Amino acid sequence: MFFALFLLLVTLTGFFQIRIIRSNIERQLMGEAEIIFAHIQREIDINLEYLSLLDRSAVIITPYFFNIMAFDEAIIDDLDTVIGDLLKHPGPWDFKKLSFTNVVEYDLKGGIIAEKGRCDIPAELVTRLVSGNAMTAIRMPVKNDRALLFGRRVGERILFVRMNAPELETHRRKVILKDIVDREEKRFNIDAITIYDGTGTLFVGTSAARPGTFLLERGLTSKVLHGYRMQIFISRDLARDTIQRSAFGFVLILAVLFVSGAGSIYAFFVMERKYEKKVKEMEREMEIKERLVSLGKLASGMAHEIRNPLNAISLSVQRLKREFIPADEKQEEYLTFLDIIRKELTRVNGIVEEFLQSTRAQAPFSKESLRDLLEEVVIIVGEKASSKGIFIENATGTDIHVECQRDRLKQAFYNIIINAIESMNDGGKIAITVKQRDSRVEISIRDSGSGISKEALTRIFEYYYTTKDKGMGLGLPISYMILKDHGGDIKATSTAGQGTTFTIVLPSRHDGAKMT
Repeated sequence: MFFALFLLLVTLTGFFQIRIIRSNIERQLMGEAEIIFAHIQREIDINLEYLSLLDRSAVIITPYFFNIMAFDEAIIDDLDTVIGDLLKHPGPWDFKKLSFTNVVEYDLKGGIIAEKGRCDIPAELVTRLVSGNAMTAIRMPVKNDRALLFGRRVGERILFVRMNAPELETHRRKVILKDIVDREEKRFNIDAITIYDGTGTLFVGTSAARPGTFLLERGLTSKVLHGYRMQIFISRDLARDTIQRSAFGFVLILAVLFVSGAGSIYAFFVMERKYEKKVKEMEREMEIKERLVSLGKLASGMAHEIRNPLNAISLSVQRLKREFIPADEKQEEYLTFLDIIRKELTRVNGIVEEFLQSTRAQAPFSKESLRDLLEEVVIIVGEKASSKGIFIENATGTDIHVECQRDRLKQAFYNIIINAIESMNDGGKIAITVKQRDSRVEISIRDSGSGISKEALTRIFEYYYTTKDKGMGLGLPISYMILKDHGGDIKATSTAGQGTTFTIVLPSRHDGAKMT
């Protein structure tokens, strides 16, 4: 009985507490809306006052002067769009339905076809469009005539609009208010701001606000906007989330109290056992999935790794066939190519063995000359580069050494340089430079190709992502993995039409390396 009364007391307390929270949030939203309303009202008053000063004296330069010029250009753009759309529709139209007060249509001889209101278009403006020397004619307000004149010719139709001073003033106000509304909506993260004129017609903004928003509607006190009213829609998401959290916390407290009886310890024990069992099952499933994914990546990587040395062998054999028996002066180069073939065949055998063992490459680390390693790669890709008119410059110093897995690091450089060659279809240059920075080495591989787009640049190290017609998208990801295994890093920068630069950073010494 006591426990039931305690629960009832807690329930009533929580109910009234939630009502107090909701009331406080409503007052907070009202205060926020009033502050925003007052701020926007002040912005409107200041800007319209500047507009009034500019109209009274053209020599007064207000802080808003240059924006006024921009707003007049916006009005002209709107006129150009509206009149252009009208003239594209054949046949006569009902001038009474046009929103402009003064409109006149001319034929190609300068004669008036139809007219609405009082236009008084200067003859030189009409002549300019009739002659075909221009498709638009504009006259900004002048001292003796504060009207804006705009004419447009489309095909054989010519239409002029005379926007008198009051009408131009209204459009300026509309553009100014729209600019303020758009700016303040973004600044205060408001759902919507709408302004209605004295007739209740939407003047600025959109009436499409999300349902459930907080609405503050009041009349504007501006001297020139008589009868205008403004609506401010503020999102209730934060308030709704706060109330939901409070309600959830209250329900949770009740639930805890309800189950805190004699059977709570046993229930907790049972739930804990079930949770542990479920977590173990999930961990086992994740482990199996990770192994499958790793195996798939390994299989694809092996296929790609095997293709590269075979390609190098093919290129070397092609050159042997072309030259067949070398002259005496070419014997040294001939022996070099034979040595490359032998090394690449050995590497293929090592890759296959690693694949059969389904383990990651565990090659020993050795101290290598970075220039010799890069030079071997340059020789391997040299045939393909020469066939495309590409010159490879290796500016690596002979005194720079790194501790590395020789064949794997050589594979990483091969993938990057081949990628650079394939990005250039009209010849070019690949420049390789190396700098020693304390205990690290920075390698730069820069090509003069077409460059990489920003979107592709963020994905080039993803498995199976490629922009080429041929290829599996494994070269750069494998290079990335190899360099990471060496404790290094790789980054790519590119400018469209100016090529791509791959910057590689490697430690000079590898922690735990076994020197051979």
